[in-house]
Amino acid sequence: MLTGWYDWPGGREAYLRFGPDDAPPLLILPPLFEEANRMRQLIVRVMRQLAAEGIASILPDLPGTGESLTPMADVRVADWQAATSAAIAALEPSGIAAFRAGALLDTAPLPRWRLAPETGQRLVRDLKRTQLTGVKDDGAGSHIVLAGHILSRAFLDELAQADLSEDRAIRTLRLETDAATADAKIAGTPLWRRSEPGDEPVLEAALFADLLAWSRTCAA
Repeated sequence: MLTGWYDWPGGREAYLRFGPDDAPPLLILPPLFEEANRMRQLIVRVMRQLAAEGIASILPDLPGTGESLTPMADVRVADWQAATSAAIAALEPSGIAAFRAGALLDTAPLPRWRLAPETGQRLVRDLKRTQLTGVKDDGAGSHIVLAGHILSRAFLDELAQADLSEDRAIRTLRLETDAATADAKIAGTPLWRRSEPGDEPVLEAALFADLLAWSRTCAA
């Protein structure tokens, strides 16, 4: 495992890299908010398994997430878009693998893979359902504390309008229990719905197998 940094117009963010240095990496876009915490351990394990097969991958922090020094209260959707574009330009990935609402940011003209992609509207609805804890006292009521995060109302409005890009070249996976259309349905339980991080070996094995096959196609 290697750690590094990429620059974007608003600053510098960290990333994790697994796999050979001389191979074009997959760019991993994680879920957003608490789903990222619940799935990070699984995603990192899958990245390690891909590395053992000679497939490189990179997991970047977005502004306001992970080790970012940017306050989440200051983040706008355009910042996430700019950071993703900057990471792609700097790291030159062979493809993008997006998990859940991370797929809202996979707009680059690269091979794309998605797990249970989520629209911005549904993401905001789920955040509001989780918990509305109060209003930040900034004198203008421009921020709220939502699901444990201080977020600007403008950011939430933008996020609610964000939608998934459509392209027949995108490979989409969903769980067998998900009625929405997909290129393949896989076994497992929705780890992103749990109250805290955990293991899901069946889901992990299915994701690794599909990502391995798909990433080899991208490399070819």
